Amino acid sequence: MSKEDIYDNEISPLMKQIIELCKKHGIAMIANFACPSDEDEDLQALTILPDQHGKHPANHKEALYCIRPSSRPPMMLTTTHADGGKTLTAIL
Repeated sequence: MSKEDIYDNEISPLMKQIIELCKKHGIAMIANFACPSDEDEDLQALTILPDQHGKHPANHKEALYCIRPSSRPPMMLTTTHADGGKTLTAIL
């Protein structure tokens, strides 16, 4: 049995219960499982949930960037308004 099969058959049903409890009680969480397979050596199952206010703890954000670093540079847009003002927007 592959790690992906073990995740799908044994871990995923438990994670569904954990996710529902976290959502019900507003508990922020992050969980990442590495399930490499012959087809995909980088296969992972990642779940990140915000708290009851829709916020992610700072350390969860930091962990997410470590687990799944951005593969693209941010795009920067500058909008010049008619009154001469400017708005800078970063798309990460």
